Amino acid sequence: MSKDLKSLSGATPLNKAKALTNIAKNIDDNTICYVLITCEKPQGSGSMQVDLVYEGDKNLAQHLLKTAQSAFQP
Repeated sequence: MSKDLKSLSGATPLNKAKALTNIAKNIDDNTICYVLITCEKPQGSGSMQVDLVYEGDKNLAQHLLKTAQSAFQP
């Protein structure tokens, strides 16, 4: 896991935004689309904050998510 992703754990919204920006800067120039999903530690109630950020074409981002989802299905 990259240092930037580790830094998102427990980060303030501003620090999280800076970390996401830094990650985006390090994505290869040949990349036309990416999806980044992060989640915080669960709260006492069991709920957790989940964030999704994507860059690029919305339809391609949806395709990436569907393809990734199939990798987790038996």
